[in-house]
Amino acid sequence: MVVRSVLVCLLAVSLSLTRSFAFPQSLLTSTQDKYSLTGMVVNSATGEPIRGALVQIYINGQSSQLTGPDGKFRFDRLPAGQTPVNIRKPGFFSQQQLENGPVRFTQLVGTIGPDAPLLILKLVPEGVVFGRITAEDGEPIENLPIQLVVQGLENGRKVWRDHAGGSTNEDGEFRIAELQPGTYYLSAGPSSNPVSAASGSSNPGALGFPVVYYPAGSDLSSASPISITPGKRLEINLTMSAQSCFRVTGTITGHGSGQYVNLQVANSVGRHFPTNPRFDPATGSFRIPCISPGAYTLFANTQNPQGHSLTASVSLNVNADLSGVHVLLLPTANIPVRTRVISSRTGSEQFSQQENYFPAYVQLVSHGSGIFESRHHSQQVGEPGSRSLEIQNVPPGTYSVEINPNGMFYVQSANSGSINLLESDLSVAAGGSPEPIEITLRDDGASLSGNVSLDNESSSAVILAFPDHSSAPPIIQPTDPKGSFSLPFLAPGEYKILAVDRVEQLEYRNPEAMRRYFSHARDLTVGPDQKEKIELELLKVGD
Repeated sequence: MVVRSVLVCLLAVSLSLTRSFAFPQSLLTSTQDKYSLTGMVVNSATGEPIRGALVQIYINGQSSQLTGPDGKFRFDRLPAGQTPVNIRKPGFFSQQQLENGPVRFTQLVGTIGPDAPLLILKLVPEGVVFGRITAEDGEPIENLPIQLVVQGLENGRKVWRDHAGGSTNEDGEFRIAELQPGTYYLSAGPSSNPVSAASGSSNPGALGFPVVYYPAGSDLSSASPISITPGKRLEINLTMSAQSCFRVTGTITGHGSGQYVNLQVANSVGRHFPTNPRFDPATGSFRIPCISPGAYTLFANTQNPQGHSLTASVSLNVNADLSGVHVLLLPTANIPVRTRVISSRTGSEQFSQQENYFPAYVQLVSHGSGIFESRHHSQQVGEPGSRSLEIQNVPPGTYSVEINPNGMFYVQSANSGSINLLESDLSVAAGGSPEPIEITLRDDGASLSGNVSLDNESSSAVILAFPDHSSAPPIIQPTDPKGSFSLPFLAPGEYKILAVDRVEQLEYRNPEAMRRYFSHARDLTVGPDQKEKIELELLKVGD
């Protein structure tokens, strides 16, 4: 599926902002009048001054100061004008660090001159989660994994991310700091080794601590959210019950003699967790000493002598000791990417003549049963200067294909054998060799420009152009500060056009979530080389 990479657009905005503030023209002009820039750094939650914050300004180079006990700073002998200002302090976040993407990047600016006011800069204090984990007998549980996960939006989809974690110390204590404001979910466990055993039997009576999602759930769907506000310190203490755990043993084949194989276990939502597996390269046998009842996937991977990845996955349904599990390692897939450009405009062929230029890049996005997303990127292969692209070491699974044109092109078609990748996912079988991904690009795209307003006033926004008859994600382009925009390389077809204020908070890959917004969209049909201009009303996300 075609995607004009949000990251590329957003990076361009961020770079343009950086360029516009790096050396403001007003500051490069030599004058006899010199002024001071004074300010104060304060805690956004309490309003108290922050001592020892690093303040940086950029006037004919970089100047830095640390704030004093009163949180104040002062730069002297400066020409009149404006300068970008950056602030940092361990245990705090600047506003730039908190924003979800460069589209909403707001550069702090200090004004220098005879009547310039005191500059007040705010830092947001970190959140901290800490606590203690004990067994039912009150004894601390040592070396128990603690993990925070957070749900967010990436490329218009809700995804889960492991945010921060650690393990308990000998007193059962843990502490996770540097948390930005947001909603988190906490898990504790599972233990990777038996904690006790019945006499006379090492495994049937073995006990371990299963994973617990705060406050007492067995899976993520039963967890309670943890809200972290600026500066919040939250104590969480858990008492956990030891349960029977079981041993899993088996053999691994398909690898070289004496070669080590890496083993990992993931739970039903796709999260990997420590199980302390033991593998004997001489015999190919493996042993997982203690795993709680439940459904899991065992992953194994290594490399053959030629450096090619071998992988395997086996489903495990654990409710007793499992023996005789057989894991067969097979090569991962390397998928060539071939591009063809149909040029009709003078000058576009010059792109393809540039060294190390590729007209498109490709990503495979996993669609597994878990909640965590993974991506595989195309990369240059062969000798330096080679024009060959390949997606390497792709494990078995089902993937959507995202294509990012590079330059004045749009994707006319994308196929792998008989599969139309603009409409269907790509399936990679274990040990299989998928057909190459073949992409045709054209340069006769339509051009769309226009302006965005809110209540008859120009307004900056982010433009989204959704193809009507494709599962492809929208083309995304920020406007300039005055609300003007241009989409120069639209594929011919029908679109729904939206202007929104906070694209980073919009689940634009979810048709149900977008239904309310599409009712306000502008419908547009464009043909090859067609130019259109439209006016859009700003839509506020969440209203």
